[in-house]
Amino acid sequence: MTEQSECYHEINQIIAADYRFGEVTPDDDQIWELSTSRGEPPGVALSTTYGLRAYGMRLYPRFTIKGISYSDPHSFSRRPAVLFSAPNFVVLDYAPFSSLDVLQRIWVPDSQVLVGHVTLTNTTNSLLQFMMEWVAQLNPLLAGSPMTATQISVNTVLQGQSGRIHPVFFLTGGPRSDYSAFPSLGVEVSLTPNSSRQFTWALSALDSVDESFYSARKSTAWSLENEQVKIAMKKRFESVEIDTGDPSVNQLIDQSQQRLFQLLLPPFQQFKHPSYVSERDPDQGAYASEKTMKYEQDWGIQRISEIWSLSRMLLPARPDLVKELLQNLFDQQAPDGTIFAQTGWNGNVTNLPAAPLLISLVLDTYKSNPDKEWLTLIHPALTRYLQAWFHIRNDDDEDGWPEWKHLLQTGLAESAAFSRQMKIELQVLAESAEWPSLAALLMHECQGLKKIAALLNTGDEQTWLNEKIEQLEQSVQGTWDEKNGFFNYRDRQNHNSPAGKRLHLFKQNGKSAVSFASVQPARIYILFTPRDGELRHVECKIKGVTDHHEKTVTLSGRQFQWQGDYSYVVPEELFKSVKEIEVSGMIKGDQVEIRLVDFQFKGPDFIIPLWTGLTSREQAQRIVRQAPDFLEKNRHEIPLYIKIMWIEGLLKYGYKESAWHYYCDWFLNGSIGETEAGNLANNGRNSNPSTASLHDLIPIQTLLNLLGIERITDNELCLQGFNEFLPKVIVQYKKFTMELETSQTSVKNTNGESMLITDPGPHRIKLS
Repeated sequence: MTEQSECYHEINQIIAADYRFGEVTPDDDQIWELSTSRGEPPGVALSTTYGLRAYGMRLYPRFTIKGISYSDPHSFSRRPAVLFSAPNFVVLDYAPFSSLDVLQRIWVPDSQVLVGHVTLTNTTNSLLQFMMEWVAQLNPLLAGSPMTATQISVNTVLQGQSGRIHPVFFLTGGPRSDYSAFPSLGVEVSLTPNSSRQFTWALSALDSVDESFYSARKSTAWSLENEQVKIAMKKRFESVEIDTGDPSVNQLIDQSQQRLFQLLLPPFQQFKHPSYVSERDPDQGAYASEKTMKYEQDWGIQRISEIWSLSRMLLPARPDLVKELLQNLFDQQAPDGTIFAQTGWNGNVTNLPAAPLLISLVLDTYKSNPDKEWLTLIHPALTRYLQAWFHIRNDDDEDGWPEWKHLLQTGLAESAAFSRQMKIELQVLAESAEWPSLAALLMHECQGLKKIAALLNTGDEQTWLNEKIEQLEQSVQGTWDEKNGFFNYRDRQNHNSPAGKRLHLFKQNGKSAVSFASVQPARIYILFTPRDGELRHVECKIKGVTDHHEKTVTLSGRQFQWQGDYSYVVPEELFKSVKEIEVSGMIKGDQVEIRLVDFQFKGPDFIIPLWTGLTSREQAQRIVRQAPDFLEKNRHEIPLYIKIMWIEGLLKYGYKESAWHYYCDWFLNGSIGETEAGNLANNGRNSNPSTASLHDLIPIQTLLNLLGIERITDNELCLQGFNEFLPKVIVQYKKFTMELETSQTSVKNTNGESMLITDPGPHRIKLS
């Protein structure tokens, strides 16, 4: 029990500039990590690598009394506790020794400055004399120097260099630098009984020593108490306070909302509106120029599936931000109407269309902020976007069921935990199959556009939309697999759904006779795995019957697509039989596998038809019955938006208890509800939302839906049922305070009005 308690008190969180309060420069964004458990020597330390422009910078306090120094928080009389936390602000309270209380405020006002206030209080009835020292350890790159004391004007400061940045540390109170062997500034402090004294420090890292010095000195004039009040008011207005009765869960929810705003960045380069990053950590944020912007780090890349997930975190509090994120996509919309799968600060990364989630997102945002003027403005863009999906370039056989061109369009493989085998199967299917999940999304978008047209009283597209909806639904229903309980993929040429199997495995060059024949032409693919992961040209010749003629198909060189440590190719030809396969170009340890494409493969997207409402009640029951085994086995490979869709799909079909089970297991550590506490370590998520990526954050809107809150705006509340899972949950949002219990709901507002609801509803409540 003691070990768990100690672990619980460890502090480890990101602190970074918040564009709502100060300037954030995405190409020079200095991000800090506050930790009491990392680094040497141990300390209440702030650290960064300046976006890998230094091996490390570390800043922490030391307190010395009677010749004994205290810097390790594990040896403090009272260990550090967080009293207040925001994306760019932290307040700590601790006691390095029994007679001294320390209140430490830390603020990041902009991307290149870090500021702190330290209030020292003598808690005894005697005079207290000690020394406070701030250690700044810079481990620079080769072109640099560690922090050393220097005199600038009348001030003693610490300065260093790593690459082009020149950190300068400034401390008020007339500090000296000769108290210890550490690169530090310190002051001798005398406190009369029960008195306090405050010091301010600032660390700035700009392009020159002078710039950094003047910036740091200027920053010590800020009142951090005033800034804390401003931030607290903003935090209350732009987040949803949820008290579940479990402090650890409450903290998770609060930290997740806090981390969300750290991932939002201001307009930059070609984005005229705020954008997001999926991660924002000390190793990120530094780019020398627009030309060297690194897309492989995902900074600045926007994906519709991630924006959709973000909407479940931003709604209901910030529908305006969802609009802004969507506007970046509209701003880069192609003349033919295409909304691109990946757009970034430097423009479109690919010319492939994004997954059809845009209209769904627009309608969800409209529910939180009914704005017909906005709908009218974007309606033409939405119509062109949806029409573009049905163009021949996205529907090769013009059967009304469009196809993916590449797996990246689906948003399925964004997780680093995605397995190699799952990725290979889905990559092959993306190039060879028609996907029920894509058809279901398109049908859902068509239905959504009909709703928007009805809201705007424009019925121009009704006939076209009805035709598409009917065509898509009929096609998808034809792929239903009653035995396995999901919809099968189908070959994009002959529309069959055969199972896959291995035809042959080569471990060396050679020729092999193969006995394969099929009534229906079958599609194959070749997978090449080099022993060393190195790019190597192999050649594969397949002799068989294709298009009623015996033919030898040769595949080599650039036809193979390289994906890290393997490559694959999907021939255009369909084979009724294969008689012989020959492989050359291999070396010892390589493998070449020839397989039939598995159109009965189950990927995470089997959930999507349930979410869209395409499935019948009987089909939904079958999907829900067979899904748990897949979800448990592949839990690390299910992307965030699919998890949210699964929970929302369960709610749509009335499986509320099951939806709550999955929500607790996936998002709340399994610490409330029926799942066991501590499951988080096993479910593939970052256990600390304060340092998590976008894909590990908590969908607040989905939680509200589970608790019976269907919709909430500034002046309207829609309730659907009671909180069936916890004794009592208190939700506070702007003017509303709701006490959600298992058999009643109490609603209060700031006007002093209150209402007790004992009927599960639905109910619609408007502020008078």
